[in-house]
Amino acid sequence: MRYFFTLLIINLFISCNFNEPKTTAAKLLVTNDTIPDPEKLSKLKLARAGDYRQVLEKLDQGELKSLDISGRLLKNCVADTATYDSMLVIFNDFINNLTADYLENCEFVNDQLTHSPSPETIAGIKNRLVSYGILLRSSEGAFYLEPENKFLLQNFGSGLSQAYRDFLTISSTEQQNRFAEDGTLLIPVDSLASRILAWENFMTRYPDFISIKLAQEKYTTYLGVFLSGMENSKIFSPETNRLNDSSISSFETFVRDNPGTKSTEVISAYLDLLKSTNFNYTEKVDSFLLEKVYH
Repeated sequence: MRYFFTLLIINLFISCNFNEPKTTAAKLLVTNDTIPDPEKLSKLKLARAGDYRQVLEKLDQGELKSLDISGRLLKNCVADTATYDSMLVIFNDFINNLTADYLENCEFVNDQLTHSPSPETIAGIKNRLVSYGILLRSSEGAFYLEPENKFLLQNFGSGLSQAYRDFLTISSTEQQNRFAEDGTLLIPVDSLASRILAWENFMTRYPDFISIKLAQEKYTTYLGVFLSGMENSKIFSPETNRLNDSSISSFETFVRDNPGTKSTEVISAYLDLLKSTNFNYTEKVDSFLLEKVYH
C-alpha cells in the first residue's frame, strides 16, 4: 500500500511539472513591465490562443522587429489546428495594427516616401518590408501597407486548417492583381466573375470558417461591382441610363455557365428586373442591390 501511494505522489509531481512550463513561461514574460526578451520568446511553445495574444500585447506595435518575434513565436506554437487558426487571426490583427500607423510613426521611412522618392528608394523600402510579410502599396498618390497573404501561407500554412489555407491561397492570388483603384475597375469582367464564384464556393465549402465574415465581405464587394459598376467604371450610360450591352452579355453568360449557384440566382433575378425596365436604370436597381447583395 505504501508503495502504491509513493508511486501516485511521484506521478502527480511529474505530471504537474510537465504541464506547467507552457502557461507559466508565458505568464512570467508578460508580468514584467518591459518588452520580453526575444530569445526567451523564441523558445516558448504555447498551446493556447489566449497566451499568444497576451504575449503579443507586450510587444511594441511600432517596431518591425515585433513582427519577427511574433512570427517566430507562432511557428513554435504547439497547438491543434483550430487553435492555430485562432492564433493566426491574432497575428494578422497584430500586423494590421502595426501597418496602419507604421508609415506615419516611422519618421525615417515617412520622410523618404513623402519627398519624391526615387524608384531605387521605393524598391529598397519594399525589399525591407517584404521580409516581414508586408507589402508597400500606393493609391491615389499615397503610400500604404498591407500584410502579404503569400507570406502567411508559406510561413504558417502547415499548421492551419484546410479552410484557412484555401482562404490564404485565394487571397494571395487576388492580391497579385488589385481589382480596383480610385473608383475604377482594374481587372477584366470575366476575372471579376471568377472571384465571385471562388468566394461563393469557399463559403459553401467552409460555412464555419473562423473568418467567414472576411470571405463574405469579399464576395459582396465583387458581386456588387459586377452588378452595378463603379464610379469611374460605369455600366449604366450616364446619358441614357441604359445598361451597356457588354454587361448584359456578361450577366447572361454568368447565368448560363453557372447553374445552381447562389450568385446565378441573384444575377438571374437582376436580369429579370432589368428586362422589365428595358435595361434602364431605376430606383428598383438600388432596392434590389440593398436587399439581395448588401443585406
